[in-house]
Amino acid sequence: MKKTRKVGSGRTKGAVSFVKVPLKVLNANLGPDATVIVSRRYAENVGIEGQPFSATTKNIQAHACQIEMTKTEAEETVTLQKTEW
Repeated sequence: MKKTRKVGSGRTKGAVSFVKVPLKVLNANLGPDATVIVSRRYAENVGIEGQPFSATTKNIQAHACQIEMTKTEAEETVTLQKTEW
C-alpha cells in the first residue's frame, strides 16, 4: 500500500536549500566575530570544528535576529585654534 503525500509538503520542484555566496560578500557584511551557520558535513570536509547546532526554523530565526549591522561614515575633524591679539 503506497502512502500518499500531503499536498504542499516538502520543497516545491526547483526549490533549493543552499546558495553560493562569494567570501568577499560575507566579509563585507559580517564582522570578524560573526557566527555563520554551515552544514556539519561541510565543516568536516574543510577541517573546521564548531558547536553542534540543530537547524530548526525557530533556531535559525533566533540567530538571524542577532545580526545587527551599522555603517557609519568617517566624520571630518576640524581643529580650531584661538589666537589673541
